[in-house]
Parts: sequence; structure tokens; C-alpha cells
Amino acid sequence: MSDRNEYPIKIVINERKLNRVVIDQHYHVKHPEINDELILSLVQTLSGGNFPIEEEKDGFEYFAVEPVMSDEKPYRLVLLLYAHDDFLGVINAFRVRRR
Repeated sequence: MSDRNEYPIKIVINERKLNRVVIDQHYHVKHPEINDELILSLVQTLSGGNFPIEEEKDGFEYFAVEPVMSDEKPYRLVLLLYAHDDFLGVINAFRVRRR
């Protein structure tokens, strides 16, 4: 299995136009019920949003978004933006309990 899968996408996150999403396959370890198609669907719902950056390191901006809803189920996405490229990175994705 590849460490990352890349898909073309046209979205705007934190006022940045992004042309692709790179999904780390780490989520398979503990969340095998999730797949790339679900993650892509969740990511699409974020377009136009502005999200607070939680950490910056070496040009990468890390942040999480929760809840991101699909079929009335809440998910958490752990994401990153890179200052020198046009992609959204998905570090992890998983279901969360309703609050």
C-alpha cells in the first residue's frame, strides 16, 4: 500500500486556492471503515472555510476540523497546508462521538 494517495480537487481553504488533496493512508491502521472516497467527500464540504492553524513547522500549517458531517455522522479531519504548494494534506480522518 502506498503511503499517500493524491487526487485533483478544486477547493478554497483559508483563502488559498488548492488544486489537489494528498491523503496519508495512516487512517487505515485504526479506522478501516473509512476510505479515500469518504475523505474526499468530507474535504469538499470544507471549501470556502477558514480554520485556525494550531501549529506551524517548516512551512507546514497544521489544523483539525470537527465535526465534519457525512450521512448525519460526525468526523474529525486532521489536515495541513504547505506554504509553498497548492495541496491540502489529510493526515488522519476518523469518526467522533456526538457531543
